[in-house]
Amino acid sequence: MQRRPVQVLSASRRVRFSLLQRSLSTSKPIIQIKNGTFYRQHPSSKPIPGQEAIPNPPLFSHLNLSLPSSSSPNEHWAILSPSSTIRTTFLQILRGQFLCFPPTARSFPYLLSDELREKNPNNRTPERAIEYVGFDVERRAFGGAYLSARYESRVEVGDFTLGQYLTGITSMNPGEDVIRERTPDEEVMRKVVRDLELERFFDKPVSTLSNGQSRRARIGKALLTRPEMLCLDAPFIGLDPFVSKHISQLLHRLAEARAPRIVLSLRPQDTIPDWITHIVYASQALSGSVLGPKEKVVEQLKEELENIEKNSPSGFAEAIELREVCRFFSENGVSQTSGSKAGSASVPVLSRDGYEKIDKRSKNDGQSINIGAPVVEMEGVQIRYGNNSVLGDWKQHINGTSVEGLWWNVHQGQRWGIFGANGSGKTTLISLVTSDHPQAYSAPVKIFQNSRLPAPGTRGFTIFEIQSRMGHSSPEVHALFPKGLSLRRTLETAWSDTPIMKPNLDQDAEKRVEACLRWFKEDLHLSTTTTSASDSLDWATSTNFGELPFSAQRVLLFLRATIRNPEIVILDEAFSGMDDLVRDKCLLFLTRGEKMSLEYTEAGSRPVESKVMAKGQVVFEGLNESQALLCVSHSKQEVPGCVRNWVCLPEPGTGPPRFGTWNGPLELDERRWGEIWDWPQER
Repeated sequence: MQRRPVQVLSASRRVRFSLLQRSLSTSKPIIQIKNGTFYRQHPSSKPIPGQEAIPNPPLFSHLNLSLPSSSSPNEHWAILSPSSTIRTTFLQILRGQFLCFPPTARSFPYLLSDELREKNPNNRTPERAIEYVGFDVERRAFGGAYLSARYESRVEVGDFTLGQYLTGITSMNPGEDVIRERTPDEEVMRKVVRDLELERFFDKPVSTLSNGQSRRARIGKALLTRPEMLCLDAPFIGLDPFVSKHISQLLHRLAEARAPRIVLSLRPQDTIPDWITHIVYASQALSGSVLGPKEKVVEQLKEELENIEKNSPSGFAEAIELREVCRFFSENGVSQTSGSKAGSASVPVLSRDGYEKIDKRSKNDGQSINIGAPVVEMEGVQIRYGNNSVLGDWKQHINGTSVEGLWWNVHQGQRWGIFGANGSGKTTLISLVTSDHPQAYSAPVKIFQNSRLPAPGTRGFTIFEIQSRMGHSSPEVHALFPKGLSLRRTLETAWSDTPIMKPNLDQDAEKRVEACLRWFKEDLHLSTTTTSASDSLDWATSTNFGELPFSAQRVLLFLRATIRNPEIVILDEAFSGMDDLVRDKCLLFLTRGEKMSLEYTEAGSRPVESKVMAKGQVVFEGLNESQALLCVSHSKQEVPGCVRNWVCLPEPGTGPPRFGTWNGPLELDERRWGEIWDWPQER
């Protein structure tokens, strides 16, 4: 399937309904764009002689948009797109970034008003008035130069607390002027911390925060700057369903009070908050953007899909994307209409990675037929920092006996899903498996049937030996991964002890690297020139990891974790931030490798035998029966269909973890998702 390059954002069409009719609105717009076209670089710029021209298509063309500073009723906007690059670019345009032609097409009338000058004269520029919080902000901002740093119990002198992070006062010896300027009102500070449920972490080092907690901390820091508008880029990624609902309610209260105004970016599969009134939908598949009141945008997208299906092949990129988007609208209750193909999406027969609703390859209890030796053994694990317990503060019933701590085994051939609320200890659990956690030495944990502390007279088991038998992708790995490595070298580091060491490659490794690069070429190759159609893989050597969009970086780290067929694959939020279609491609590649590819029909996507399989040229076959899989996720769309065992870790003080099994993929039965979170089941 051919797709337009991620860098090329769709031109903005003129909407079929008026955007300028504001009910009882007389205020000046906080942002106004009139027929503006936006570029990353000046359109007349030319490359240096001898260098290849850098693609510079228009990001948005002839965009018309007006966001009021106040209106009655209030307008609350969200940008929807399957592409993380498009979402982020749109929010950056709202902040005054990127080149606008003509330059006068984008203006900020409210920021120049007398009302704002009296209210907050510091917010006279878009950079100060409009804050941005993005999901791809590196964890490096929260301290730690290596994965073990966040788990070490000793707090270094230079470690700063959440309270210091929120104020921005993180230097060793801040001056009195800095403290006076940056310290917010204490009552305001406490309210923000309380609303974001971060009170118990206020005096703790930020390096100890979980991914979900650090996301809330970034939102809190932005709120304390008192912006006029807050742009939140995919704010619900990495949050459990309960915290997502709470954060949504908080954002609604802030948006209603215009303290600050809120603009969200969302993925199509995200539940659109009820309080969102207006949507901008943009993608590389459409010939333009659609924007306006939420219900009208949904109906227009359905009409667009019907027109495309009448005039284009069912596998055409526009039809593929819009069909998925309209299906998500129906699932999430955004649209109640029916009768069209878009409004009556049927449940697929197979999951995206080729599993039936009732998997015949599993036993009735969901267990794999082929269960091998234990890979991970935990017998009473408890992790504490002083008096603070972060994992195992409960009693489990094991063989009729009540015992303390976490008792959990993972065997060869098992596919586990690990779930739980933010802060329940999921990342800590994974760090014990990878031996990044310092307490792995003293906890009752065996990895590959070996303890980190060997018996007297026996050889030790180093962390390099352990991790050489694992594949691991997570936000922490992403944050600390060297950005200067080429795409090829990034994959090759799967065969080295650390990313900066020379990999130990053989002929099979070279074939696997090249097979992955070819299979994901359209998702990793930045070039839009005709030379990209050749078989050469030179682009993978000339392009660095840090040059890729966020989604493509996630894809590359996923491939790095799976390419060797390690004994255990660990995917900790590995699919978060990926664009929708490439995420589905990765899910299928995980279990089927090059043997199957996705075919898109009117009934949705389905796995089919690939051309590589037909030619007998398969190099990577996906997970094999001797491998174990651990997957951590807060999104049901990101859970592989092969997962059969699951554990849901409890919040501190709420009892033991819950374990369960499925006899089919999560994707094909909504009740399985409710079972994880102990929601009431409909009969």
